[in-house]
Amino acid sequence: MAMRAPAKDIRLRIAVVTPELHRTGGTERANSEVVGQLARDHDVCLYAHHWVPDAGTNICYHKVPVIPWPGLVRFLSFFASASLAVRRGEKSHGHYDGIYSPGANCLQVQVSTAWFCQARQLALFRSGDHRPPPASAMDWLLLMHRWSYSWIVEKVERVFYHRPRLQRVITQSHLLARDLQHFYGVAPERVAVAHGGVNALTFDPAERTALRPQARRELGLRDGEFVFLFVGNNWLIKGLYHVMRALVEVPGVRLLVVGVGTERPESWQRFSRELGVADRITYLPRRSDILYYYAAADALLAPSVYDTFPLMPMEAMACGLPVIISRQTGVAEIVGEEDALVVSNPKETAELAELMRRMASDGELRERLVANGLRLARENAWDRIHQAVLTELFDVAEKTSSARKNLK
Repeated sequence: MAMRAPAKDIRLRIAVVTPELHRTGGTERANSEVVGQLARDHDVCLYAHHWVPDAGTNICYHKVPVIPWPGLVRFLSFFASASLAVRRGEKSHGHYDGIYSPGANCLQVQVSTAWFCQARQLALFRSGDHRPPPASAMDWLLLMHRWSYSWIVEKVERVFYHRPRLQRVITQSHLLARDLQHFYGVAPERVAVAHGGVNALTFDPAERTALRPQARRELGLRDGEFVFLFVGNNWLIKGLYHVMRALVEVPGVRLLVVGVGTERPESWQRFSRELGVADRITYLPRRSDILYYYAAADALLAPSVYDTFPLMPMEAMACGLPVIISRQTGVAEIVGEEDALVVSNPKETAELAELMRRMASDGELRERLVANGLRLARENAWDRIHQAVLTELFDVAEKTSSARKNLK
């Protein structure tokens, strides 16, 4: 769908509703980029429970209270509290020109970016094909909680995407647009697709190269040891189960797994011991300076079983790191086979293992992928999502203004 360019000389008053706003995690960094750009040119009121402000950002912050645990209660309590807070804000300070939210976060949202489809994740849970059995009672409890979370949030999303006040949903991929239409019945004309990208200024190849000796030394990596990096908040959909199975067939390489803190590693550690690869895997926490991990690695592994548009492959390309991705992700819509190694199905571990061996053994291949990846990253700017959001907010403001004039 073609989107008209927004007017540059009109300053909007925008409400942004999101549980958290910070730069720890790919989706979180994308949200921060969008909101930060909106705040440079417009008046932004942020309704969030947790915010780590960027330097120089001018945002009016409304802290939204939540019940912090468990995650399902946190989600539902934020949705209810944010809906009340936005309603009070509209009554106290006047109407907003547009209300934007990255996801289903309150009742009043008019423009939303969709990053995920809980109905799809629920289908992956039910398949039972993408994770090892829980290793402890706590693992079982957390798995049951994740099932419950997806089951209930799927129902919230189903209602949210059909609310009359929601005028447009922006997705980063046709993959997600199809899922919203298939699982929730969202009309195609209500969905706009704007592929994600990367802020190439943030991920600099020269900075990665300079940081590399320090990062590898601090992480205890030997000289000449080939290191694959795997990053994710949800190891099931990111394909870690299949990565570990493939690792059996790729001797002599090490795997860094980032995400401890949002995932419990016990069941994965037990599974890796059963496979005989535990001594080649290191589990690491998330950190806001993800470039540190990119610097330590020799290649990024992102063979997700489902991912609407993972940002890590684009970030890795932007800083000169070669990448393996899955065909079953939104980023594959813009990444060609000359830009990255692409596994058709991550469940096919023989294919994934072959790509890993090629990556580790072929220096000329890596150089070619790095050169093409840098070009692709430069061609796919991060601000396409921001421009799409801004265009839709201007459209909402125009419709709202016309409606008020007609009521007078």
